[in-house]
Amino acid sequence: MKTKIKLILTALVLMASATYAQCKDVDRSNPQFSDYLVPVSNGPCERNIHFNKEQENYSQHWKNAVQEQLKKPVNFAGHFRIYTAFGGHGKECLRDNWVCGWVIDKLSGEVVATLPSDTNGSYNYADISDNGTPVGLPFEIDAYKNSSMIALTGQSISVNKSDSPVCKTALFNFNNSGYVKLIESLEGCNNQ
Repeated sequence: MKTKIKLILTALVLMASATYAQCKDVDRSNPQFSDYLVPVSNGPCERNIHFNKEQENYSQHWKNAVQEQLKKPVNFAGHFRIYTAFGGHGKECLRDNWVCGWVIDKLSGEVVATLPSDTNGSYNYADISDNGTPVGLPFEIDAYKNSSMIALTGQSISVNKSDSPVCKTALFNFNNSGYVKLIESLEGCNNQ
């Protein structure tokens, strides 16, 4: 009888928790980092970086930098480290004025993602436009070790040369290997 009561009470607690989670007031038009909380891992963390076939062909500069980043603390989504760098060293990020970034899984030692791709298909960003004119707004990335949300403000480099660069803020949720876009706004660049 006591076991049956315990089971019923446990079921009621679980149902109440599920109902509370569904009713949690989340404003989808204004996502917050606190809406996407994740537990932060204490390890054990991998000591050596593991490259896939494509990454094996990247520059030695990049490989060394990523290995050094693996040694640094988690800064994103529980057990990941975001690393951003200006390009110009190798095929991983071709041009000097490009800002490129990668997500390193500190538990596996693998580089699992780049920065999120914009609607134009690019995951490379820039502080200046293609003609070399400063836009006056630096590329910014906001991420926290206890949240899977990431915010990017800047202009992506279009893969289609006829597209004009547009500065905007985009929020994404990271799901351990890819991103889901939450919202995007041109106002983000005007608020800096």
